Amino acid sequence: MKDKEWRKEIEDEIIDLRNRVDKMEGILANRPEASSSCSEQNTIEADIECPEADIGGLRFNAVKTHAVFEKKGGIYYSRDILFNSARDTDNGTGRDLLSEYLDSEDVKKAFVAALDVAGINTDGKISIFIPKENQGIKRYNGVNWRYWLKPRSSGSSAVFAYVHANGLSYYTAASGVDGCAPAFCVSEKHE
Repeated sequence: MKDKEWRKEIEDEIIDLRNRVDKMEGILANRPEASSSCSEQNTIEADIECPEADIGGLRFNAVKTHAVFEKKGGIYYSRDILFNSARDTDNGTGRDLLSEYLDSEDVKKAFVAALDVAGINTDGKISIFIPKENQGIKRYNGVNWRYWLKPRSSGSSAVFAYVHANGLSYYTAASGVDGCAPAFCVSEKHE
């Protein structure tokens, strides 16, 4: 390719790119302002500082992360894995310690504070939980990673469903360490 032809081709690509950028900026400029109501936004970004905790002997380290949540049917699902944790159980009661951590007042306060900074008003009413449905492949630090699902009725409280890095659902021991890609909704309690 001759030098002039090559330059002309690059100049045409630059003009095309500028036109596309101008078009996108026009679309964004004409878009109505984002609502401060959580129920009206389809995507929310927030910097969350999940607190450290010790629940039933299971240690949760403090985690600071940037989270993106996408709305599906009134529930905001984490686009990616926010942190890794065992999902151990209290052998005496069979309670799910990871779910108990997400349901703790400290974690709720952390989410409310992060959403408040992001301009989302929750009125302090938020329910944070592990989704029960497979949400497909999720990433942790840029790598496809396994993540926990909400427990289903089973004969053992020490076995939980998870989604493998390939996107398929399986079961594993609650003492295993997998990703946590929580969901939330603005309400007192989610079932």
